[in-house]
Amino acid sequence: MHDVAIVGAGPAGATAAIHLSAQGHRVLLLDKDDFPRDKVCGDGLIADAIGALRRAGLYEEVRGLGYETRLCTVYSPSRVQVDVPGEFLTLKRLLLDDLIARKAIASGAKFLRHRVTGIEPQSNGSALLTVRETDSPIRSRIVLLATGADVELPEKIGLVDGADHSAIALRCYVRSPVALDRLIISYDRSILPGYAWIFPLGNDEFNIGCGIFYNGNEHARVNLRDTFQTFVTEFPQAADIMRRAVSRTPLRGARLRCGLRGAATSGAGNILAIGETIGATFPYTGEGIGKAMETGELAAEIAHRALVSGDFNILREFPARLERELKPKFLGYRIAEEWLSRPWLNDFVARRIHKSKFLQDSVAGILNETVDPREIFSLRGIVRSFVR
Repeated sequence: MHDVAIVGAGPAGATAAIHLSAQGHRVLLLDKDDFPRDKVCGDGLIADAIGALRRAGLYEEVRGLGYETRLCTVYSPSRVQVDVPGEFLTLKRLLLDDLIARKAIASGAKFLRHRVTGIEPQSNGSALLTVRETDSPIRSRIVLLATGADVELPEKIGLVDGADHSAIALRCYVRSPVALDRLIISYDRSILPGYAWIFPLGNDEFNIGCGIFYNGNEHARVNLRDTFQTFVTEFPQAADIMRRAVSRTPLRGARLRCGLRGAATSGAGNILAIGETIGATFPYTGEGIGKAMETGELAAEIAHRALVSGDFNILREFPARLERELKPKFLGYRIAEEWLSRPWLNDFVARRIHKSKFLQDSVAGILNETVDPREIFSLRGIVRSFVR
């Protein structure tokens, strides 16, 4: 009998495993893949991810392996440039996820490459996990589901109302001798209703990609490959990188679940869902690593208390804690996304930022998680921009 079985060894699951194992619990970490394994992502780490890496004892190692910059430049549809200072790191998920999983193992978690096909809650609240590789079920007092955008298993046990995703993105890696000292995010008019990015990885390598948020709008379903081609042809920095490219990997895509919507966070028995399974990716930025790790931390804290006390009703606190501590941030990003999806409003805000110290500080605060996006993306925020 394991104390905690964690299904999915990405950032959310492995982070939970680190904290639970460090507290002496018997943790089994399962994943359908061996590590290292690739993951389609922008590979960018902002304040929330950096904070979670610090708490997991991984910050210095990630910083040593990754590329560090202190500037992110955002372009509006009319290419109004907004520079946002902060601490930003980039590191391929191939390396990052492997580091986090290895840290979990070093902390005491046991790792198995197994595909979990079913979870059966028992009368005492524990669970039996069936796996494809063996006829013997796995027993655990608590189960954490961290399966990412693949919600087939959570859907089977009623933790997901619908398996549809809310966004999709694709990217490739490009080697090119172009100098770039910042992250670039573009809402260029040529690729609307999508958005795009150029993230330097160091050593003349770049992560270049684009994505789109659906939000129930079927008209937003565009051919992302065409969108990507338009971006790398018409956006000056992307076109320069591609023109001088030495090599380029094929485009790969991934679904995203955003906004802490579309999934329950707890189910029958002692089962909690975390990370992108419950939509931990931010609207507006598409950043999901930090919030996935934070949901893993929170689940680990609550699971630890339940295991120590023997009172597994404590697990029922998880949804309320998410609602209170994380959901307000997602609301702010959702409002920001709604504003910036309108080209004229996106341009208007970008131009106002150039004239307002209040807005300049607020934009930096959003990415550094010291300011709620609603401070800017509201009538009150725009009015204040004319005063400060």
